[in-house]
Amino acid sequence: MFKRFMRSKAVQTILGFILAAYMVLVKYTTRWTVERQDNVQHIIDGGKGAIGLTWHSRFLMLNAGWKQHYQKPHILISLSRDGALVAYTAKFLGLNTVRGSARKAGSNKAKGGSSAIRGMMSALEEDGAIVITPDGPRGPRQRMGIGPVGLARLSGAPIVSLTFSVRNRIQFKSWDRFVLPLPFGRGIIIWGTPLTIPADASDEELETYKNTIETEMNALLRDADIRMGRKPVEPAEVKSS
Repeated sequence: MFKRFMRSKAVQTILGFILAAYMVLVKYTTRWTVERQDNVQHIIDGGKGAIGLTWHSRFLMLNAGWKQHYQKPHILISLSRDGALVAYTAKFLGLNTVRGSARKAGSNKAKGGSSAIRGMMSALEEDGAIVITPDGPRGPRQRMGIGPVGLARLSGAPIVSLTFSVRNRIQFKSWDRFVLPLPFGRGIIIWGTPLTIPADASDEELETYKNTIETEMNALLRDADIRMGRKPVEPAEVKSS
């Protein structure tokens, strides 16, 4: 009964509005330090389509890193009922959404994958930014699926990663160790190294690109957490086949 109540459209709309308002509060009351933006400034200034990545545990800080005058963000959100709450939140923040799931690591399937790819390609062709949590919606934590690099190969759009951490926070014991940022504190945003995937890249090369991005995102996240005085969140262990 409670789950049905929480997943009703009316309740999720109200919760989406509250969550969006809270994200704005955190954005403007946190003293942010921004690093390595010079790595990606040419992409932002170029105004062309881009693929933005951040880990699932930090997506509540995305509006602090991606400014309104950058390329229009389109958030990739799963087709699950829980994903609907994120969709309502994005709507109140003035963001576009694409429903579907990126392919998980070790899987050849993506829920709503075909429609999601069409939506993402359309957004990129219109010079928008696709924002993806590459370990979402269910993990494994801080392990990147092949979907984003496949999209980059197909579209020619560069991949740009963002890493976030804050000093004031509540951290949950969820699969992703989700971080709820609290207002009136300090935070850090670190941009990753942009990467463009050649159109003729082989599947083996895609794996190499994927691992390179994952390694850098985890290294930057570890650095960001330490500098905010927090114990680093480690990626999930990879199960040997």
